[in-house]
Amino acid sequence: MGETARWRLDLAYRGTAFHGFARQPGQRTVAGDLADALARVARLPESPHLVCAGRTDAGVHATAQVVHVDLPSPMPLGRDGELGPADLMRSLNRQLGDDVAVLAARVVGPGFDARHSATWRRYRYLLHDSGVADPLLTSLAWQVEGPLDVRAMSQAIGAFIGSHDFRAFCRRAQGTSAAEPIVRRVTDAWVEALEPDGSVDLVGGRLVRVEIQASSFCHQMVRSVVAQLVEVGLGRSNAAEIMGLLEAGSRQGAARPAPPEGLCLIGVGYDEGAGLPEDPVRP
Repeated sequence: MGETARWRLDLAYRGTAFHGFARQPGQRTVAGDLADALARVARLPESPHLVCAGRTDAGVHATAQVVHVDLPSPMPLGRDGELGPADLMRSLNRQLGDDVAVLAARVVGPGFDARHSATWRRYRYLLHDSGVADPLLTSLAWQVEGPLDVRAMSQAIGAFIGSHDFRAFCRRAQGTSAAEPIVRRVTDAWVEALEPDGSVDLVGGRLVRVEIQASSFCHQMVRSVVAQLVEVGLGRSNAAEIMGLLEAGSRQGAARPAPPEGLCLIGVGYDEGAGLPEDPVRP
């Protein structure tokens, strides 16, 4: 490729349109669509390699995904000279359509890594607490026939804050043994009921929001935590049981992961001086 420059792209996407983030043969994925569009814009013979802050499963959304990619420097000439960040964004968004949006683009230092430079990630999960399904929410929230005891859920989620072995709430990575701890550090977590106030029209019931922030997450961690909290909200589990699962380090007795459609990556943090310029280019 010759000389290259590292770019940071901030993305939002509708996860139900894709078979996850990572490129997979024969499947539509976020990385596949974005890499192919980048290859066309940068006039590359093959699609470039992308690194993201957090791989999302099929059906999982993002409003703050971060990707880095190495592209030719200088970029190919556009109508007004060398292709700049604003030109790159416009071209990518025209090609990507309605399922993915490039929110910001910038050239960063070669040491910036979307995954390894990240110091925290934040996810939100939406629950529709209702006995009646809302067709407009089926791809955005998990409908749970409650009512959910949000106060009990709010108290129980505190058990997850801090550093714990999350083997009971994670899918074990291929090539690892069940005896290996999966330690993650949760720095913030809370549950909130969004009572109907006219600002959001629902068929019935209410929305419940769960947010969790950690330095990193293991596979299906947030969905497993939310599912256990729903059991608490339905009176079938409690904080003491959650602590017992964390100590046991086994998925036996834990709730099955919540559906992916309610989950959204809403934030990724980086330390100052991680190779970022002061002002990203935005539309």
